[in-house]
Amino acid sequence: MKKYFFYLLFVLFLSNCSSVQKHNALLETNLSVEEQIEDVNYLEQKLEKIQPSLHQFISEEELRRKFDSVRSTINIPLKPNDFYFKVSPLLASIRQGHAAMSPLTLKYSNKESKEMKKKGLGPVSQFDYKFIENKLYIVKNKSKDSTIQEGTEVVSIDNVTPQELFSKYRKTYSSDGYNETFIPYAFTMRFGSYIFYELGIRDSLNFNLKCYDSVSTKLIKRFPDKKEVKKEEKKDSLSDSKKKDLTVKKLTKEEKKLAKKKKKEKDSYDYNYGYDKANKEYTKTLTFTDIDSCTAILKIKNFSKGGYKEAYEEVFELLKKTNTKNLVLDLRGNPGGRLNEIHELYSYLTVDSTFQLIEAAKVTSKTSLLQADYLSSIPKSLYILAIPTYPVYAGVLMLKTRKDENGDYRFRMKSSKEKPHNADYFDGKIYVLINGGSFSAACIISSKLKENPEITFVGEETGGAFNGTVAGRTSSYELPNSKLRTRLWIMDIAATNKTVEEGRGIFPDKEIIPSVDDLLSGADPEIEWIKLDIESKK
Repeated sequence: MKKYFFYLLFVLFLSNCSSVQKHNALLETNLSVEEQIEDVNYLEQKLEKIQPSLHQFISEEELRRKFDSVRSTINIPLKPNDFYFKVSPLLASIRQGHAAMSPLTLKYSNKESKEMKKKGLGPVSQFDYKFIENKLYIVKNKSKDSTIQEGTEVVSIDNVTPQELFSKYRKTYSSDGYNETFIPYAFTMRFGSYIFYELGIRDSLNFNLKCYDSVSTKLIKRFPDKKEVKKEEKKDSLSDSKKKDLTVKKLTKEEKKLAKKKKKEKDSYDYNYGYDKANKEYTKTLTFTDIDSCTAILKIKNFSKGGYKEAYEEVFELLKKTNTKNLVLDLRGNPGGRLNEIHELYSYLTVDSTFQLIEAAKVTSKTSLLQADYLSSIPKSLYILAIPTYPVYAGVLMLKTRKDENGDYRFRMKSSKEKPHNADYFDGKIYVLINGGSFSAACIISSKLKENPEITFVGEETGGAFNGTVAGRTSSYELPNSKLRTRLWIMDIAATNKTVEEGRGIFPDKEIIPSVDDLLSGADPEIEWIKLDIESKK
């Protein structure tokens, strides 16, 4: 039995090596004209089959014309990543910001991947960036070089400029609809990937930087994983000679119990508020302004991390106890996340006794949800349990998908059902901060909040559309010949509140767009305006 087990492992190892080699060889293999056209046809068919609201922002005739135009220009063999720049603009032309296509990158064996992981954080990942006025700035320095100031401009990385990357990749993605505010934020989010596509994985990169009028070049090196460093330090510190002198203080039973309780509380808090270990910050933070204790700022970086129910319960209970009069909901740069989370949050922000957050999601057919990536959100260790339950899962999806009075297929979710507002709902003045980085679920809750004329929106037009977004569940494919990874979404999700202006985001009541000078000085003009507005109403 043991012999067969090791034989199976050996076969899997060889299969993995073969798969890696085959994939990497494809990068340098020319696709024939016929193979390219077949991939274009495949993408067109997939869009028509599973992408709801396909012609919301582009007519059927115009989209067909674009596909025909690309097919007519395919006349020579191309490598997959050259073909990528022909076919990805087709996907971007539907103007649904969640849809995405990625170029091919080198694959690595499991052993190589583990070794790279041990080496730690790559050079580009050691900074957070902002692309503003066609320049890329560092807004957070996580590197070992403390001399690099926040607000420093990245002129180039190994002679590749941000402007060149922006120009090269601009047509490969889009916002939701026609607005342009999302574009620089999307570029910032993808910047690390673009450098990887151009330069591959590097342990060090030369950053050409400009701080005010001073230009310098910094060699940024990958630094080792902290866990690995600690292991090595532990080995060194516990030499034989030191082991003899090492004395460990024994904790009493009560001390152990107290330490265990504190750790449990800390772990619970970190989970509920979505602690990000890489950036050493929480996804959700509540602070009180320096005006007085009556104004609070709830900053939510995304709706993807943390145990939101417990966090929001604590937040709004505290707001009630402190008799907070003004709440600033900061959704700037929030790319979205879970519908159930914004459903829960909205229950604290509405004065209506009951509400419905979103409409039932629109899908293309009764079976289109079966195209979703069923195993993508399930740990691999649970595959053996999940696979046998798929028939039940599929049956439930089909039962919950029904035609509406207009003949459209709709899927009813928890957040599309009526819900009572929370007993600790906030009944004071609300300000909502938005910008081009506010997307997806951040726009859905903003759309719904726009129903209340007493809420003041400050900032710039959101990157996501007012009238909904095609998201919810993803369906991933590889184009058959180029193997370009394509991610489509299969649910059109929209708040019950709508605007007549199709294809635009949520507009602020007070437009404030921070400048480069604000970035360099660390100023927050949106918050400053809100403070003045609160003062003026006293």
